[in-house]
Amino acid sequence: MELTDEWGRRTAMAVHVPSRPAGRRLGALIVLHGAGGSGDQLLPRFAALGDRLSMAVLCPSAQLPKRTTANLDLAGLFGNRFRMPQWDMAGRDFPLAALRWARTELGVDSNRCALTGVSMGGLATWNLGMRFWHSFSAIAPVNGALSVWESFGTDRRARSLLPNVLPLPLFVVHGGKDEQIPARFDRESVRSLRALGHADACYVEVPDGQHRLETLGLEDGSGLFQRLECWLGGAKRATGSAVLRHRAEEDFHGRAHWVGISGITAHQAGEVRARRRPGNQVEIEVSGAAEVTLYLRSDQFRSGSEITVLVNGVSTSLRFEPDLATVFSSFREHADPELTAEQVLRIPVPSPYA
Repeated sequence: MELTDEWGRRTAMAVHVPSRPAGRRLGALIVLHGAGGSGDQLLPRFAALGDRLSMAVLCPSAQLPKRTTANLDLAGLFGNRFRMPQWDMAGRDFPLAALRWARTELGVDSNRCALTGVSMGGLATWNLGMRFWHSFSAIAPVNGALSVWESFGTDRRARSLLPNVLPLPLFVVHGGKDEQIPARFDRESVRSLRALGHADACYVEVPDGQHRLETLGLEDGSGLFQRLECWLGGAKRATGSAVLRHRAEEDFHGRAHWVGISGITAHQAGEVRARRRPGNQVEIEVSGAAEVTLYLRSDQFRSGSEITVLVNGVSTSLRFEPDLATVFSSFREHADPELTAEQVLRIPVPSPYA
């Protein structure tokens, strides 16, 4: 089938839809191929996993980059003249479009939508997971990395977003003999997350595994396949949290569930920490951004109630007034019930914190 991305570009997407389980909605597994690959090539390797877990498997094919800066990570791995179809690490192209398609066309359970990818796709899985962690039930990068620039030292820009993954179930597979993207990249990322308190970070290093997917023993019936199947089958998106923490380096991925930031300071990560408290109070701390946005719903507040919002200690009073037009527009934007808002409020971050 054909898929359209944020910029209106089109690509082919290979799709496998298993039989719908009785009394249960399908989930979705989005699979991202590596450099030089395609969705058609990768689909047969993951179709069985979709059958076992009642998840539609969606494998879009990458296109040449829309943004020249999106080329930097892969240039660090393949050379400065690397010019091939690739994923946009900031999330404006086909992976998120595939997620939306699964929701609108297949009616999948939005709380059972996972992301995986191999090589370049593993790199994209990490980066999309860090930026849009609230949209997925789990991520499973294979032979990937946060940033291949870490061959030259710590990539502080990429690692500034790593704490976003803390609420997201994570299953990482890497070949111990991978010479193209060394296993130490993934090994260090998982170690960092565990040190930060990640409760569900699984790392499997295949001793004789190389960079090619077929060397990892991930075929149907293998021990690793069964382990991934069991883990992924139990993964479900975390929703309804009264406490959120999110970092973003650009406005496009400034939102997480019911709070967002915008006007993010160039060349650094903005951060928001938000907490809903009893008595219709919301406490928010913001750094590196000019504005905070609240996406309010009636499962959080009673219609017509007064809400007190403290942004960096400065209080603002407002009334929760659900609006049907806001419901329609917010659902149309994401096609995700969890991200649908009944009222959207924007509050400037008081100086000198902006």
